[in-house]
Amino acid sequence: MTARTRAALVPAILLSLAACGSTDVAGTPGPAAPAPSTAPKPSEAEPASGAPAYQTAVERWVTQILQKHYEKACLSSAPVLPPGKDAKTLCKSPAARKSAESLHDAWAKPGVTLPPQGKVTVDEVSTSGDQVTVPDTAVKLDGRTLRSLELIGSTGNTSSFSLAFKVQKHEGAWYVQGFDLNA
Repeated sequence: MTARTRAALVPAILLSLAACGSTDVAGTPGPAAPAPSTAPKPSEAEPASGAPAYQTAVERWVTQILQKHYEKACLSSAPVLPPGKDAKTLCKSPAARKSAESLHDAWAKPGVTLPPQGKVTVDEVSTSGDQVTVPDTAVKLDGRTLRSLELIGSTGNTSSFSLAFKVQKHEGAWYVQGFDLNA
């Protein structure tokens, strides 16, 4: 893929995420390994509540991004952030906000009904224990996959582009840990 094609491919995402690869929920590069149970917790003002199923965790997180509740989405992942990262500080950072805004812009397209009227749904994917990777092709907004929305307006060869959510189970509940972006 050429630099020109890459620049035209989901410009908002690629602009805010200069490096492709593993990214935590705040938009900063992070390890793909699961965080230990001593991961930082969110503040008492914004308690994180996990989801009973990985699909629900992804649905909730994507809905929060689409409703522009960026800090809330970030803080909801605090139990599975990498060690040494303070959730409150990380989620208030300009980089975290810019990444979340870019994801919002990549998915919120004209003619697509956003939550709460438009529903986010997640298809079942194969799981591996307490971790699952959910591709953007398995997540739908208003009946359209996130991948199809991300590629609106892109040009050139888009076959190598992908976005996948990393979801982790922690203390019996599921959380979006981050995402992998490949261009």
